[in-house]
Amino acid sequence: MTRSELVQAIATQVGGTQQARWVVEDLTGLGQESTELDDHLVDQVFALARQVEAGRPLQYALGTWGFRSLTLVVDERALIPRPETEHLVGVAIEAARLLNEDLVVVDLGTGTGAIALSVATECPGAEVHAVDLSHEALSLAELNASRLNCDIMVHHGSWWSALPESLHGRVNVLIANPPYVTEDEYQDLEIQLSFEPRSALVAPRSTTGVDGFGDLEAIVLGAEPFLAPRAVIVFECAPQQCNALQELASSLGSAEIIVDLASRQRGVMVRREK
Repeated sequence: MTRSELVQAIATQVGGTQQARWVVEDLTGLGQESTELDDHLVDQVFALARQVEAGRPLQYALGTWGFRSLTLVVDERALIPRPETEHLVGVAIEAARLLNEDLVVVDLGTGTGAIALSVATECPGAEVHAVDLSHEALSLAELNASRLNCDIMVHHGSWWSALPESLHGRVNVLIANPPYVTEDEYQDLEIQLSFEPRSALVAPRSTTGVDGFGDLEAIVLGAEPFLAPRAVIVFECAPQQCNALQELASSLGSAEIIVDLASRQRGVMVRREK
């Protein structure tokens, strides 16, 4: 079977022709479409396609995925990095570069390490701290940091409590992509999301009883002691949470809603004035 024939054979199983090309290239390498493939490689491709057809996310099946300029190991230990988050990281990095300061960056809920490693790569010299409550996620972030030869500091624990007091007043960039899905929303999510860690998706109620808002609230309320003057903060959240998060986060500085590349509200950025 040729590469071209194999792409067409699995396209419907993996979600389209482009996805099929990714699968074939990942398992067989680059080559001419007319190249005849070894039967063993063909069997591997079909086996992976069956996994995806059964609901396993393509990113997990492949084992690696791109995020901004990086190629990361991805598996069930952490959420799959998404394009919406890439955009928010870009917003944060652009704002951080305008500070003209030595950067101390905190990534709360690091997962694969995608955010922390992107900042460390694109802002040379930044002191980057990555926090996660999941030991498994932190092990994945450390693996990615090692593979990329990238220096970040990882901390296990719940949000700000994981960080040392020595960071009080020093953090001038905070990026947070915490859980923000409600319990009811989780029941209706597509099957692929059932492969991702539930604890990284579903958030508790806030202290005022708002579903899915508890982690965002905890991060905002715990931020003040750590933030430096002129700090930049970027939160990712659900579109319907943006207004409430903007109001809550305004206690930290000037807050504005971030619109993603699909023209949807996707997060909030805060700039501290002093």
